[in-house]
This record gives sequence, C-alpha cells and structure tokens, in this order.
Amino acid sequence: MKKAKLQTIGYFGLFLTLGAVIASLGPTLPTLAANVGVGMAGIGILFTARSLGYLTGSVFGGVFYDRVQGHRLMIVFLIAAAGLLAFVPAIRLIALLGIILFFIGITQGGIDVGANTLLSWVHKGRVGPYLNAMYFFAGLGSFLIPLYLAQVSLDWGYRGMALVLILVVLWLSLIPSPEIPKRVSADEERLTDYTTFIAFAILAFIFIGSELSYGGWIFTYFTSSGLGAEKAAYSLTSAFWLSITLGRLLSIPIATRFEPKPIIIAYLLGAVASATLLLAFHANPLAIWIGSIGMGFSIAAIFPTTFTFVQQKVKISGRLTGIVWASGSLGAMTLPWFIGQQMETIGSAAMMAILLLGWILALGIFLIAMRAKPKAGSR
Repeated sequence: MKKAKLQTIGYFGLFLTLGAVIASLGPTLPTLAANVGVGMAGIGILFTARSLGYLTGSVFGGVFYDRVQGHRLMIVFLIAAAGLLAFVPAIRLIALLGIILFFIGITQGGIDVGANTLLSWVHKGRVGPYLNAMYFFAGLGSFLIPLYLAQVSLDWGYRGMALVLILVVLWLSLIPSPEIPKRVSADEERLTDYTTFIAFAILAFIFIGSELSYGGWIFTYFTSSGLGAEKAAYSLTSAFWLSITLGRLLSIPIATRFEPKPIIIAYLLGAVASATLLLAFHANPLAIWIGSIGMGFSIAAIFPTTFTFVQQKVKISGRLTGIVWASGSLGAMTLPWFIGQQMETIGSAAMMAILLLGWILALGIFLIAMRAKPKAGSR
C-alpha cells in the first residue's frame, strides 16, 4: 500500500478518536458534576478549561509541526491524552478536574492542527475531499461515543477512549511522517489576502464554538427542560452527531462537483433555518429532534469546506493553521461557558437564541468578506 494511503488512514483513525473524545464531555457532564459536587453553571467551566488548553495546543502545535517530524510530535500528544483521560473519572475536585481538562485540551489542539496540516502536506492541492472525509470520521466518533457511554460506567468510558488512542499511536509509529515543506522567508509567507484570512478566523470562532456548544449542552438541555428521560437524551445526542457524520459523508461527492462558495452559503442558510426552528419551538420534543438533525446536516462540513475555500486564496502554513485553530478554540472556550451561564440565569431556551444569532452573524460575515476586495500584504 502506498505511503500516502497509509498516512491518510492514520489521520482518519486519529480524527475518529478525536471526535469521540471531544463529544464525550457533553454526555458525561452530569456525572462529572455529581462527582465534584457543582451545578450546571459551575461544571460549564470545564468547556472553558478544555478550550483554553485547545487554544494553547493549537498555537504551539502549529509552530512545531513546521519544524519537527509530524508523527513523533503527534505520538507525544496521543500518549499524554490517553494518560489524562484514564485519570478523569477518579477526580473529586472541580479545580483539579479543570486542570486535567486544560491539559487534555492542549493534546487535542495539537492533534487537530497536526492532522489537518499533515493531511494537507500529503495531498496538497487535492486535499478538499480528503479533508471532508477526515471530518466524516470525526463525526462518526462523535456519533458512536454517546452510544458507548450509555452502556458502560464512567470509568470504562474514559479508559476505553484511552485504549483506542494507544492503538492509533501504534499505527502512526509504523508510518513515516510527511516531508516538511521547504521553509519560506517571512516575506514569502506574508498574507496576500488579509480580508479572507481574518474572516475565516472569525468564522472558525463561530463554527467550532457553536458546534461544541450544541453537542455539549443538548443532553443537559433536553433533560433539564423536561422534554424526555436520559435514555432519550443519549439518543438525541447521538442523532445530532450521526447527522453530522452523514452530512460529512455526503459532502465528499458534493465537494468534487461544486465550488466551495455556493456550498458554504447553502450550509449557513441551513444552519440559520434549523436554529430558527429550535428557538421557535424550543419546548416541543419533535421540533428539537428535527432541528437537531437539520443543524447537524447543515454544519457537518462547513468548516472543512471553508478551509478548502480559504486554501485557494491563502497559502496555509502550520503557523497560520495554528492561528485559525486558536480562534476556533476561543469560540469553543467562550460560547459553551456563556451559554451555560445564560441557561442557568435566563432559562434553557437561551441556548437556542444565542446559536441563532451566531449563525446569522456567520452568514453576514461570509457574504461581506466575499464581496470585499482583497487587501494585499505589503512586500
């Protein structure tokens, strides 16, 4: 089997586990809150802690991947993540749990940036469909993890994820890393389209923050609003991630047939429509199911498709990728925390209102950025 295929399989497996780890926090949030003795507003700090670590890992990981063999660095992140995940169920102090989630976030940020950067180096200008496929596997992991967690204890939920990470370590250790592209000078790397890149960084904030907010809080929203029992909430969470998974699968042939710009606009319109339904009928269980599935399909491939679109206009290095992921990490750090605060003080429906405003803003930013003339960097 060709080296590029082996590398690609490794990154797909990597994102399968990454999607599972990221999505695991939402369904385990009530149990973790009970373990440390805090309420909804207090346990929401875990999103902030993890995302702050994600930001840190994204920034520094993006720099190191331009200088160190990618698989060696990735293996370090994976082993650290496995050890930390196995330790989570035993923690009984919110401060210590927050610290552990911060370091888990560092490993996730490093893994996320690394997989995107290395896959781009392997496939170069043909990376679009492969990016969508890789994000499909992340969605698959996110779909499977609530089903798995519903069948096992908290201890084995986190230990199981740790064991799978070790399997990925074994695979990557047997495959050579992609060659690091020839480093360019600061002048050669300077941006030639600030408008597109800055807009993408802001959109990453909204895209990643909104996806993790909904996936992280929908379980708690459904149960705390009296819309159904925990079993139904597990099923709803899985349905949301399944819709993302299927949406990413469908996006692969779509990406080969259509230009990214109209696809992104269609995705954003779908997200706005779904969020509108969720807010308008926030007390109706059937509407929540329909809106959740519609939201999942709409946002499934919005980030990789936008990433592909930006790559056509801006040369993306590991450093620039790290900046984008740092912005996304800020969204993942602030939006879930803010939503948790508003759900505690205003009510559960606050989540739907905040997400609707976010998707309307994202649509506006994208349309404005596409009409703006590029502002070239000075040479």
